[in-house]
Amino acid sequence: MKSIKYLQSGLLAVVALSLSGCSIFGDDELTYKELQPFNATVAPSVAWDASVGGGIGDYFSRLNPVVVGDLVVAADREGLVVAHNRESGKRVWRRDLQAEYAVQGEGWLDGAESLRISGGLSAYNNMVVLGTENGNIIALDGTDGSVIWQQTVNAEILADPAVDASVVVVAAGNGELFAFDAETGEQLWNLPTDVPALSLRGTAAPTLAAGGAIFGTATGKLSVVVTSNGQQAWEARLAVPKGATELQRMVDVDSNPLVRGGTIYNVAYNGQLAAVEIRTGRVVWQREYSSFQNIELQGNTLFVTDVDDRVYAINVDGGIEEWVNNDLEGREVTAPVYFDGYVVVGDDFGYLHFLDAQTGEMAGRLDVDDPVYVAPVVADGQLYIQTRDGTLLAVRTN
Repeated sequence: MKSIKYLQSGLLAVVALSLSGCSIFGDDELTYKELQPFNATVAPSVAWDASVGGGIGDYFSRLNPVVVGDLVVAADREGLVVAHNRESGKRVWRRDLQAEYAVQGEGWLDGAESLRISGGLSAYNNMVVLGTENGNIIALDGTDGSVIWQQTVNAEILADPAVDASVVVVAAGNGELFAFDAETGEQLWNLPTDVPALSLRGTAAPTLAAGGAIFGTATGKLSVVVTSNGQQAWEARLAVPKGATELQRMVDVDSNPLVRGGTIYNVAYNGQLAAVEIRTGRVVWQREYSSFQNIELQGNTLFVTDVDDRVYAINVDGGIEEWVNNDLEGREVTAPVYFDGYVVVGDDFGYLHFLDAQTGEMAGRLDVDDPVYVAPVVADGQLYIQTRDGTLLAVRTN
C-alpha cells in the first residue's frame, strides 16, 4: 500500500500507511527502498533554475507548470504566477493573484489569505487556466499574465481544468463538474456526481475529446458528458468497492483519462487499468492495477506508476505487461512521463529517475535537492520540474 495517502471525508486527513503492513494508525515503521548503484547511460543536468514564490509546502497538490509558446508558466500555492523564458530561464512576467482575489483578513494587521492554488495549471494556445481550493477559476493571458476572466464556485478545485477553444471544464472536489465559456467565463452548465463517505484527497482532471468531457469519479467509474449541453452520455465501471471498511472500499478514478483514436485509457485506485471505447463506453480490455497517478502513452506502450511506486510498461494491444521496475518502492514516486527514450519519474526524496523505456532498467538519476511531487512537463527536448519549495528547474540530457 502507498506510504502516504490523502483522504477526504468532511474533514481532511492524511493517513500514513505502511508498505509492508495492512494496519492504519499503527506503529509500523514506514519503509522505502534505498537507491542502488547502476550503470548510467544518460547524464541529466540542470540547464537553469528559478524561484516560484513559496511553492506548495507540505500541502497536497498537483500544481504543475505549463508551456505557452516560448514561456514556461508556474505558480505557487499562495497566488503568485510567473513566466520564464524556456531557453534562458529569464523571468518575463509576474502576477500576484493573492492580492487581487484572496479573502482579506478582518483585522488591520491581517493580510490576504492564501489563494490556495491547487488545480492547474492548464494551457490552450495562449490561455492559462487555474483553480483554487477557495473555488476560484481564473483564466490568464499566458503571454503577459493579464486576467481574461474569473469565476467562483462553491467547491474546491483540486484538479487541472480541461481547456479547448470553446470550453473550460473543471472537476470539483465535491464531485461536481462545471463548464464555462472559454472566451467569456460564463458558466454553461454543471453536473453533480456521487461521492462516497471516504475518498482520496484529489480529483481526476477531465479530458476533452470528440465533443465530450471524459472524467473519472470517486465511485470507480469513467464517464462522458456532452460539452455542448452537459448531458451524460455513458459511464463505465473501472473498479468495484470491496472490503469491510470504507478505506478498503475506496475506488477513486483519480487519473486523467488518456485518449488515442477511438479508445480511452484510464486506471482506478483498488481497481483496473482499462481500455474503453470512446463512442459507447464498452470496456475493450482491463487488467488489475491500482493507481491514482496519471498514465503516459508512447507508441503502443502505456506507462503506469502504481500505489506501491512500481513503474510498469503495458502494451495497449490487450494490456500485456512488458516490464516492471520495483527499485523505487515506497519513495512516493510521481506519475511517469516519456522523454527521449526514457521514462522519467520524480520522488519525495528529491530525485529524478530515468528508466530505459524499452527495458525498465535504471539509466540515469538527478538530485534536485527538494521533493518532486508532480510529474515533469516535457517540451522540445527539455523537462520542467517544480519542487515543493517553489523551485522551477529546466533539465536536459545533452
